[in-house]
Amino acid sequence: MITSLRSSTIRLIVGGVMALLGLVAFLFVLPDASQRRDHSLTSAMDAEKALKKQQAELAGLQAEAERIRADRKSLDELLRNMPAETTGRLHWKLSQKLFELTQKHGVRLISIKYGGPSKEGAKGSLLESLDVEFTVTAVFQNLKPFMLALEGSKLPFAVVSAKLDESPDGGHLTVVLRAFRQAPNAVQEPGEGA
Repeated sequence: MITSLRSSTIRLIVGGVMALLGLVAFLFVLPDASQRRDHSLTSAMDAEKALKKQQAELAGLQAEAERIRADRKSLDELLRNMPAETTGRLHWKLSQKLFELTQKHGVRLISIKYGGPSKEGAKGSLLESLDVEFTVTAVFQNLKPFMLALEGSKLPFAVVSAKLDESPDGGHLTVVLRAFRQAPNAVQEPGEGA
C-alpha cells in the first residue's frame, strides 16, 4: 500500500508540475505566439499593401514611358515630313494656291506680305517659321468656303490669326498664316538632340 501511495503521490506531484508547466506555457508562451502571429499577419498585410502600391506606381511609370515613346514617334514623324524647301519655294506654292482659290471662290486678293524666316524657340533650334499676311475682300458667303479650301489645301501653312471686318465691298478679311520648315544647314536625323 505504501508503494501505491508513493506512486499516487509521485503521480500527483508530476501532474501538479505538468499543470504548472501548462499554466506557465499558457501565460507566457501562448500570448507570445499569438503576438508573433498577429505581427506576422500585420507584416504580411503591410507587405501586400506596399506591393500593390509599387505595382500601381510601376503601371503609372509604364504608361508615362509609353506616352513619351508615342510622343517621340509623333515628333520624329513630324520632323520627317517637315518641308525642307526654300523660303521662296514655300512662298511661291502659297501664292499659286491663293490665286487659284481667289479665282475659284470669287474673292479679291488685296495685299500679301511675306515675312522672312525666323528661328523658333531656343537658340540652335532645327525649325524656322515663315509668316505670311494677306488681305482679301468678298461677299461674306464666299469668304467661308475660301478659308475652308485654304485650310484643306495641304500646304504646310496654318492659320495663326484671322480678322473679319465689314467694308463697302462686303467682308474684309485679314489672315496671318505660319509655316514651319527645317532650317537650312541644320538637318539632323529624327531622334537626335540639338
